[in-house]
Amino acid sequence: MERWEWLIEGKTGIFQDPALGCFTEDPIRLVHFAKIGERDTVLDLGTGNGVMCLYAEARYGGTYTGIDIDEAQIALAGRSAERNGQPIRFLPLRVEDAPDAFGHGSFTRVLMNPPYFTAGEPGPRAAARHADGDMLSRWCRAAFLLLKNGGTLSLCYPAEQLAVLFYTLTENRLTPKRTELILRGQRARLALVEAKKLGGDGLAITVRPDRTPNGPQKPPLLV
Repeated sequence: MERWEWLIEGKTGIFQDPALGCFTEDPIRLVHFAKIGERDTVLDLGTGNGVMCLYAEARYGGTYTGIDIDEAQIALAGRSAERNGQPIRFLPLRVEDAPDAFGHGSFTRVLMNPPYFTAGEPGPRAAARHADGDMLSRWCRAAFLLLKNGGTLSLCYPAEQLAVLFYTLTENRLTPKRTELILRGQRARLALVEAKKLGGDGLAITVRPDRTPNGPQKPPLLV
């Protein structure tokens, strides 16, 4: 059943429907990592219920567009933006069609939290992700076309698949420049990565624990 939840208490919220899928902490972590500025034009690929656009616009400013092929999620995201009074565009659109729809070099920033396959993950959604083995490459190709020269792509990906991600990024002329590894115990479970269109060499790596002695370490949600 659909419900309203605050992202920033008393300021910005989101409609969620568990039947369509609810966001986790990872997209919030990615927004904090991305260092978006108020003059940025930002496109969120596979936006889902729009959580990254809604949260980032309220916290950092900027101009936002979110796209997804799931029209039900897009409708939900649009209602959230309307209730918050946020000027965010949410459009039902395939990622592969975005460069033609918006034009090449239209954005300074691209965000994405792409679906991915984790070994042992059950269910038909996992099977579909696993079968669509070239999806990451297609999304990175779209990001390259959509970004201005020197623009950046910021994304989450499983740390265990970081080699595949870096290969795919560089194959599409997106150079990894920053990565933050989120630890669970002694192992990295998640990588937050920023890649620059036509960027030069040099990669900064940081590490952050996923948990504190008192439980999960959550990114701050309050402005």
